Amino acid sequence: MRSFRLSRDVTGAVNVLLIVLIAVLMVSASTVVILIYQGGQSEESSDDVVAIGQTIKVDYIGKLLDGRVFDTSLVSVANDDASYPKTLSFTKRSNSSYTPLSFEVGAGRMISGFDEAVVGMKVGETKTVTLTPDEAYGDMDPSKLVTFQLTESVPLLMTFTASSFKAEYGVNAAQGLTVADPMYGWDATVYEFDVQADRVTVKNVPTLNALYHIYGTGSEGWEVKVTSMDSNANLITIQHQLDEGDSDMIKGSDGTSTFFIIDVDETNGTAVRNYNTELLGKSLVFTITIVSIVE
Repeated sequence: MRSFRLSRDVTGAVNVLLIVLIAVLMVSASTVVILIYQGGQSEESSDDVVAIGQTIKVDYIGKLLDGRVFDTSLVSVANDDASYPKTLSFTKRSNSSYTPLSFEVGAGRMISGFDEAVVGMKVGETKTVTLTPDEAYGDMDPSKLVTFQLTESVPLLMTFTASSFKAEYGVNAAQGLTVADPMYGWDATVYEFDVQADRVTVKNVPTLNALYHIYGTGSEGWEVKVTSMDSNANLITIQHQLDEGDSDMIKGSDGTSTFFIIDVDETNGTAVRNYNTELLGKSLVFTITIVSIVE
């Protein structure tokens, strides 16, 4: 009986030791698994953060402060004018060309504000940033700004040589010939043609209170209204049909260059033809999504 009891005591002690050992091993294993998991997570997180020198792919939407889109990598945005109204210089491309933009961070390929904005972002993250002109495309060139009066005068009678008449109207002069004024589109008649003196006198014949479209056709350009004609003063007065809401909303062409109407000032009666590109001098809003880190 005694030996049996000792045997049972020894067996019990061994069992207790085995249980303790198993528990210790389980805790140790759990700790190892947790450490491995945490280490893996930390390494993956580091790899997914954008850093200078990496080549990345991004999707983006570029807007002006008024919400109009000037560029995007997303075909859905490019095709949706209702939800994403476009700027005057927005150019629709083929659907297949709308793909994520790939570039090396910090290589100077992108405007500085865009380049700096992606640093520290993670794959899948989306950020919206507002860039000042110096972080974007820079300021406007003042020499490309032309101020004009909203109320202007045009001569009723104009004088040309035969060669300058042809250069202006595209045809040879002839007494009584009626042509279209190349700027305003109204009728202009050869009032007098003195061959010996090489003098062509042209009389502009607009319709009082009529509207004439200038600086383009269709959605380009705008209208002027003939408000008076004074033969004694040899003047036709026109009023540009522009208001302050037209600033940055009208594009025109003078036959050689494209421009944008800015700074319409009805109080002072002036407006500006801006021959700079549309994004110069503008603050820009970019929504950027990191698609992947290529290398």
